[in-house]
Amino acid sequence: MKNWHKETITIDDTMVNFDQVVPLTEQMRLLEVATFNHSNIIGLDHKTMEEKSRAFWVVTKMKLIIKGDVKTGDKANVITWTHELGMARAVRDCMIKVGNSVKVKCSADWCCLDFDTRKIRKMNTIVYPDLDMQKTEEVVAEYTNMREDVAEKDLSYSRVIRATDIDVNMHTNNLKYNYMALDAFSVEELKNMAIKEYEIYFVNESHEGDCIDVYKKKIKNYFYIEGKAQDRTIFRAVIKYKKKES
Repeated sequence: MKNWHKETITIDDTMVNFDQVVPLTEQMRLLEVATFNHSNIIGLDHKTMEEKSRAFWVVTKMKLIIKGDVKTGDKANVITWTHELGMARAVRDCMIKVGNSVKVKCSADWCCLDFDTRKIRKMNTIVYPDLDMQKTEEVVAEYTNMREDVAEKDLSYSRVIRATDIDVNMHTNNLKYNYMALDAFSVEELKNMAIKEYEIYFVNESHEGDCIDVYKKKIKNYFYIEGKAQDRTIFRAVIKYKKKES
């Protein structure tokens, strides 16, 4: 089995936003679909992990580098690959290409939680396939790993976690946090921003009924966003951008 996987997806109008380009949230969804399809092929899907290892995967952090727009009608090649395992984490990289042009690069750190205790498991305690490591290119530079203090004046909005936010692991689906981060902005703000880099850190789980307070803080050419449930940080995000020319 190969450590990489490719899917070709034709972009249609259901995948684009008010600017008629694939937004960051949809880019994340396309990358997740390819990742989970590859996991199914190599036997690292949720059901197999539960049966063979009594564990499940969670993402701890992701970084996206956006180099160009993906638009309606584009045939997007979504490529994903894994690297050699660390002691307690696995790195999976992805990219979206249109023709020979790389539009999006992404890297994600994953770890395994024990199905019963929900504590981190070492990689040598799970059943992992013997993969043919054909592709090992690193696509993302270092993470910012930023932490900022936020105050009441930085509060953008609050959102209660509902039933449709919950995934197979019985906590909030990580894709939902991308929507929460971007919803801290208005349409007008997003229209004037060309997002170049996006980082998100999944700090704590949230569950149905939790109220997430989303804070947004402007710092030079980037925004710091934090989602908190009472005194717990649920996620942190950093958005680096350039102002669009009018």
